[in-house]
Amino acid sequence: MKRAKKSFWFLAGILLLLGFCFREDVLASSLTSLPSLSKAGIGEVVSSDSVIDGRYDFTPLIGSETKIRFGSTDGSTWDNLFCKNGESHSECCSTWWPAADVKGWSNLRSFTPLESKKGKMYAEYTNVGECHGENVTMRIWLEDWQNTVVPSGYEDVDAVVVAIDHNKPVIDIKGLLWIKVRFAYYDSKGNPLNVKGYFTLSDLDFKQGFYLADETEHIYLTKEADARIVYDARTEAIWSARRGSEPDGGTTPENSEGWVTFTFEGNSQTMIFYDGGTNDAVTGPGGGVKAPKKWPDNFVNDTSSTYNNWHGASRETGITVVPWNTSEFGYTANVPCHLSKVGDLVVKKMDAETKEAISGAEFTVYRWKNNTWSEFKKMNWVKKTGSYLLEGILDTDSENGKFRVVETKNPAGYAGSWEQEFSIDKEGMQTIHLEAENTRKTGSLKIKKTEENSGKALSGATYQVIASGAITTVNGTVLFPDQAVAAVLKTDENGEAFKDGLEYGTYLVRETAAPNGYVLDPTEKKITIGEQNAQITLTFTNWKNRFVLQKVSQGDGKVLQGAAFRIWTKDGSFDETKKTDANGKIELTGLLDGVWYYQETASPKGYLLDSTCREFVVENGKIDGKSELSVTVENDGTHLTIEKIDAESGKRISGAKLVLKDMDGNRVDSWISGGSGPHELEKLKPGSYVLVEEAAPDGYLAAEPVSFVLEAKQEVQTVTMKDLACETLTITKKIKADEITWAHGNPTFLFSVKGKDLYGKEHTYQCYLTFTKTQVEKTTDQDGYTEQSVQIRGIPAGNDYRVQEKKVLRYSLMQVTGTKNVTVKKLEEPAYGKDPARVFSVSVNLCGHPKESEVVFENQKYRWDDYGHNSIVKNRIPVE
Repeated sequence: MKRAKKSFWFLAGILLLLGFCFREDVLASSLTSLPSLSKAGIGEVVSSDSVIDGRYDFTPLIGSETKIRFGSTDGSTWDNLFCKNGESHSECCSTWWPAADVKGWSNLRSFTPLESKKGKMYAEYTNVGECHGENVTMRIWLEDWQNTVVPSGYEDVDAVVVAIDHNKPVIDIKGLLWIKVRFAYYDSKGNPLNVKGYFTLSDLDFKQGFYLADETEHIYLTKEADARIVYDARTEAIWSARRGSEPDGGTTPENSEGWVTFTFEGNSQTMIFYDGGTNDAVTGPGGGVKAPKKWPDNFVNDTSSTYNNWHGASRETGITVVPWNTSEFGYTANVPCHLSKVGDLVVKKMDAETKEAISGAEFTVYRWKNNTWSEFKKMNWVKKTGSYLLEGILDTDSENGKFRVVETKNPAGYAGSWEQEFSIDKEGMQTIHLEAENTRKTGSLKIKKTEENSGKALSGATYQVIASGAITTVNGTVLFPDQAVAAVLKTDENGEAFKDGLEYGTYLVRETAAPNGYVLDPTEKKITIGEQNAQITLTFTNWKNRFVLQKVSQGDGKVLQGAAFRIWTKDGSFDETKKTDANGKIELTGLLDGVWYYQETASPKGYLLDSTCREFVVENGKIDGKSELSVTVENDGTHLTIEKIDAESGKRISGAKLVLKDMDGNRVDSWISGGSGPHELEKLKPGSYVLVEEAAPDGYLAAEPVSFVLEAKQEVQTVTMKDLACETLTITKKIKADEITWAHGNPTFLFSVKGKDLYGKEHTYQCYLTFTKTQVEKTTDQDGYTEQSVQIRGIPAGNDYRVQEKKVLRYSLMQVTGTKNVTVKKLEEPAYGKDPARVFSVSVNLCGHPKESEVVFENQKYRWDDYGHNSIVKNRIPVE
């Protein structure tokens, strides 16, 4: 089987067999009889003048940016037992690996290779190099091994150590017979990554060997190395079979005789490293060892041996010299010859502002040939790396390896030109990184602001340009999130606002502040700025706000002219008094933003002043949120009711003819009272008035004029005029007809009525009656009585009118009777000559509108001169 078809990931040399020196004559016969690599047909011998393919040039190197992490898939720990014990007893770690961190153990760790840890332990190195523009992460998987048999108490005799030595990873096995290692590569996102490169063994000690589990294209080695390194076809292992001239007899890059270089390609590579002295025990192709090595029984009993400055593993002393198995292997990027000059061109196309990678450009590479530039190849967009790539450019593709890359097409939405020359002038694979920036194309927005009717340019209008949906670059970087304000514009004295450099995308243009005194334009306009529509002009109009105050009469809605209002602003920028016009209105336009007040200072004639201070707010040109605000202020007039009532009962009286006069004697109103309700007068001017009764209703006396003051208030004011009922009292005198002596003259009687009306005013009435012969003849009843009555009319209602008969000759008052409303009290026994007032007390109640009121006086005649009799005379006084 041809080993040239087996690939190799990390090329490593097995370094030391510590504490035991082998003589060359002990080399097993099985190795000395094996052919060299070149004779086996799997290696190519080169010299320092040879040139090999430079495209294999990736080698992971540990640099200052590399981060190292020691981990496992199941939580198994790197116990570091070997490193800590060895450094403590003999400082072996700092001696063997000078670059190792033996305090924080950041780049050096060990673990005891228990069976349970196989395939789970790894060491990870981030940022170990670049492959075609991608940063590479390397992970070393420790998959399998074979332990020795160690006496109890020497748990750290078997160990796996991973360290850093001169910027190279080193794997060291202590006690193990072999170890299987897989080297894997990943991109920055953890995806497997194919790489292609060279590795040169950094150490391959005498009698140590390795097996390549994957294919490789080439194995290059010097003539001297080929003489010492052999190939075992049976096991497909490569062995260091003869000593070199260096002290350990191994093969190293520092030894001009010792170059061995392997090429590799792929995303992982597996190798098995064999410890010194195990070559005879390897069982087959890529196989292990027949049986584990057992340490000598006297390993812990000897007292004198030191092993490479390290005393018996974690024990400080040993008695005898015991073979101590150790192998160290690593790699380097050097090669024993020359590499062809090959280049990868990587151009990162970036947004000049956001620095994001941009796709959609076209880059053309030109080469210099025959003293002119000619097109060579187009570059390819690599989405994974976000860059443009042209691989495998050879220096022989142009004269002197001279090239030029030109941006021949801009990405959509970008502008700018870019070109740069470069050369392929270094051996091996070089990656040329270039950066090309483009500036995003932008558009512009112009706003024109005018007054609605006049077309006058308006300054001071403010606008927001708002992202309608996220505004992004071509590749999706968000420049403005959805609804973010991308620009704020304000119109100048020409009514114009301009915004340049507006990113491509869709926007909403919204007025946020109108010119002072104007209404905010609610129109929201959507625009899309792009290649085909980069310059946009929008026109907006504003109209003045309008405030209308109307004054009306409360109740009937009649418009009121002449009401005065003070209108002013909180900041004092406006303060004027205006009067309502013929339509009852005050109108203002173009009110400035702020807090406004209005208050009535003078009301129309006949109306009450409404002194309420009212407020409204102008904000963004709107008055209380409206472009036009109309308010109505009602004026309430005075409310006067005039009642015409009966002074006694309080009931309304109809039929009275009334007149209302003002203080100057002018007739304001006249009417005849009705019984259904009071007379109502609205909106009279406050002031002094006189109510006059020109004619009283039947049965009533006309009331005295009533003067009053009509106050300026909204409450109903009532004026009451009371009329006293006008009553009639009938006084009847009844006497015997046959007692009349006509020769003595006609009998005549005198009466008086005295009392107070309901108002307390005193009244006195006098009357008399006379009997005549004719009357007596007509009125004498069957009992022989005759009567005569007299009526007193127009007596104001009162509840205690005294009725008295005056003393007369010949007759004496004997008895008084009357209607229900007449009260008679007998004071003394009647007798001739007595004053009637001493005999009877008579009172009449003229309240309650009695249907009739009558007092009857009965008299007896005492003096006859020549005649005498004892007849009784009755007098009756009816009251109506």
